[in-house]
Amino acid sequence: VIVIAGVTVPGKYLGGKPISIKELEEWFKIIDKPSKILVGPAAKFGIGTVGGKVAELPTKIKENFDVIVKGDPEVFVYEVIREDSLEKADPYTMRASYNEIEEFIIKGTRIVTQHPNYGLNLIIEIETYRGCPRVITGGCSFCIEPLYGLPKFREQKCIVKEVEELYKLGVKFFRLGRQPDIFVYKARKVGLEEFPKPEPSEIEKLFRGIRNVAPHLKTLHIDNVNPGTVAHHPKESREVAKIIIKYHTPGDVAAFGVESVDPMVVKQNNLKVTMEEALKAVKVINEVGARRGYNGLPELLPGINLLFGLKGETKKTYELNYEFLKKIVEQGLLIRRINIRQVMVFPRTRMWTIGDKVIRKHKPYFKSFKLKVKKNIEPVLLRRLVPKGTVLREVFTEKYINEYTYARQVGSYPLMLKIPEKLPLRKFMDFTIVDHEHRSAIAIPYPLNVNKAKPKLLRLIPYMSRDEVLAILKNRPFKNLEEISLVLKNRECLKYLTVC
Repeated sequence: VIVIAGVTVPGKYLGGKPISIKELEEWFKIIDKPSKILVGPAAKFGIGTVGGKVAELPTKIKENFDVIVKGDPEVFVYEVIREDSLEKADPYTMRASYNEIEEFIIKGTRIVTQHPNYGLNLIIEIETYRGCPRVITGGCSFCIEPLYGLPKFREQKCIVKEVEELYKLGVKFFRLGRQPDIFVYKARKVGLEEFPKPEPSEIEKLFRGIRNVAPHLKTLHIDNVNPGTVAHHPKESREVAKIIIKYHTPGDVAAFGVESVDPMVVKQNNLKVTMEEALKAVKVINEVGARRGYNGLPELLPGINLLFGLKGETKKTYELNYEFLKKIVEQGLLIRRINIRQVMVFPRTRMWTIGDKVIRKHKPYFKSFKLKVKKNIEPVLLRRLVPKGTVLREVFTEKYINEYTYARQVGSYPLMLKIPEKLPLRKFMDFTIVDHEHRSAIAIPYPLNVNKAKPKLLRLIPYMSRDEVLAILKNRPFKNLEEISLVLKNRECLKYLTVC
């Protein structure tokens, strides 16, 4: 039994949850045979269940497994099969290059058919490379990526082949992830410069190849982008962003690991950008990606990651980071989302010697900061992102919470929609945005059937007054939109309605 467990980034989840320490302890204590192998971040670095904690692997869990794989699990499992022995395989072995495992990747694609969301909203993350270009200066103090050394890139043909196989199996949603910066994929000066110049032609070769083998995919998104790359190479970064927009699907997010703009914290943790550089990077992506796409969301926007509990942090750190977010609002820029987290401390990183003592000391500052952002920053940015009346396409209904249906588009950091009615679950639908909370939006089905809609949904239709709702309830059923228009004062409502 091979158990893949653990995460390296803290988060909250709607569609599922990572396995917990308690589950690892209890489930695998009662399993006697066959051999039990633990792999993944839990095995390599330990389990940090939430931000602000030190990752560790409790002794109770270690005792439940025959092998804890600290190296690359795919290589270890291959050695077990080749040697026909658990004891002869090295749990610390690491692959030298992707060439060792490309065949495994292709043969393993069929496992997606066993996923409970197969054929529905299943999104597959495609690995492009691992390792960090900034390892030549030590990388960020908290990050595990420098432990892999300089980037080792997968070839475009191999990535394209993996997407092709998955597409043949029916997968339509993809994210190019598992890298600290997609903009420097196959950059020539990796290993020579801290911020190598992007190679737009290499990125176009990758994205064009994916589109050629998966022409009718429904999602193609990216993940991390180093804001330092964008700030140091704005011309090439604009070009890369335009290429991505040419081939991707809208609603895409360039997740910026800003972490902090406090100069002291930036220096002591070897972070990537100053406040001015971070703002410059946000502006560059906005210039290219802010236009609205066919699914209702802007094409490509920055996401901002802020991390607290780092070395050198003081009360001033929170003030400067808030000032940074305030400037984004004041300058009329768009941000897809803000992630505010507490550092998760892993062995072999420079933060290991600090542990969680900074975040424990600054808990009141952290809570106050999150509350201020929730109250003053996020609602403004959300209203700017999806104004009332925005129609979002192909949204998947996932879960009931109280009297609401929770729904999201499939993609990177999807926006949460709350619909004040219990709709059929696990269906793709279109919705109209009618109101905003701090991180989610209230929505109603689009177009809304006025002959069947409940009064509480009719009252939420943009531009519709209380008197018009009463007139609809009194006069329905209607045969067509023209009949509805006779009881409406504002014909703008009609574009959100249907009679069938």
